[in-house]
Amino acid sequence: MPWRIWDIRKVLLRGLLLAGAVLCCAVPGAVWADDGVFHPPEGCTGYLTVQMRGCEVSHFWTCEGDPNGHRWDLSIDIDGPSQLGRIDAEAQWIETIDLAPLERRTLDLPATDPHNLTELLEAGVDTFDFTQTTDAGAKIGAKGYDRLTGATVTIDGEQLLETDVSAVFTEDGEEVVSVVGREYVSAKHRRFFAGTYEVSARGGTFTRDNTPIDFIYPGEPGFFASKPQYDCDASLARFVPPVKGTEK
Repeated sequence: MPWRIWDIRKVLLRGLLLAGAVLCCAVPGAVWADDGVFHPPEGCTGYLTVQMRGCEVSHFWTCEGDPNGHRWDLSIDIDGPSQLGRIDAEAQWIETIDLAPLERRTLDLPATDPHNLTELLEAGVDTFDFTQTTDAGAKIGAKGYDRLTGATVTIDGEQLLETDVSAVFTEDGEEVVSVVGREYVSAKHRRFFAGTYEVSARGGTFTRDNTPIDFIYPGEPGFFASKPQYDCDASLARFVPPVKGTEK
């Protein structure tokens, strides 16, 4: 389940972001080069970029010295880098770093009911109930389930399993947002990719669509590019062709 509490906070609390400065402070050694390409820290290797609807792109990498199975991702939207995340082999949210405003959260271990990607793939459903603690001591909770729908879809050559997701997020025990929607799971990459959501929060309900369009690998045009490509201009979104590796 890639949906994270930062999505609703970004809507409600969007702050100013100095992309390079904040990013390098959050991940020492990360570089936002003049060529507009993100470079992960020394000792880390990028392996995938995913361009999505909703004007968002995500980059994925691994680092030497991390525990086996741990992987990083960086999300970038129209305003620049928005969140860093580190998951383990079961897709637990080990560390989450919001970049606008800057906030770091770490998973409280052991989780009451941890994410278990293996259980999802074998049994078809996985429940979860866990909290992350911010550096300031706040408790961010997530409780819900992921369930395979039985459908397999292919997007840009990637075979993905479709899932239903339902989650309730709390802050210090108080519910702040609930989410229902469809996502995608990759057995190859052992991770979730975003999809379509209905989000209920203080002030109302809205929908989001971050469905993947392009899966871009090292050596292909657009790998680790700094700009999202799709739906960044609402008036032109319907006319943007989903062509792999093109620049808008």
